Amino acid sequence: MQFREANETDLTRIAQLLADAFLNYPLFTIIEANKTQRHQLIYEIYYINAKLYMTKHKCFVIMQGQDLVAVALLKDLKNNQEELLDYFRMGFYPLFKQKLLAKTIKYLKLIYSINDLMPQRQDESWYLDTFAVSKKAQGLGIGSKVLQDDIFSYIQTQGGGNLFLATNTKLNRKFYQKNGFAEYQEKELKLGSHVVKDWGYYKKITA
Repeated sequence: MQFREANETDLTRIAQLLADAFLNYPLFTIIEANKTQRHQLIYEIYYINAKLYMTKHKCFVIMQGQDLVAVALLKDLKNNQEELLDYFRMGFYPLFKQKLLAKTIKYLKLIYSINDLMPQRQDESWYLDTFAVSKKAQGLGIGSKVLQDDIFSYIQTQGGGNLFLATNTKLNRKFYQKNGFAEYQEKELKLGSHVVKDWGYYKKITA
């Protein structure tokens, strides 16, 4: 497998992989009940987010031949900064045109409540914003291999530090615990009458 930084030619496939992977993720099901519309919403959200990470942070893709099998969006918290305006600059028109702006704002409110749990501007700290394996490659151990061989290794080359992330599913909790992450926070995210659990994890990665 090849681990590399993404470029704009990858954007469509990145957004498609993430929309497929997160279609039934609780964070999105409470925003949009209709699966077709939810897929479109997730696609547009991650298209913009991946483009933002390419510009300001790190967007990695993992290729197996010509196939995209995994995506990781990684942020160095030393360089953390307010990005909401950048997000809407990149995506306001397509979101407005497709009548997804209001739902995207709901999503971003939830995301910002998650980010409040993360350390801000700490030395030697990282945030794994998004990590997903393609549906056809799931269950083959690729997720753990990418974490161990690629993401952890990259952070080691950059001096190491604490790697933070958040998840909303029990299945993902087991996955991150299996890969050496410790749970440090549990929170309820509320959107109207809906409540979603959110769990925060971290792992110390030495240089």
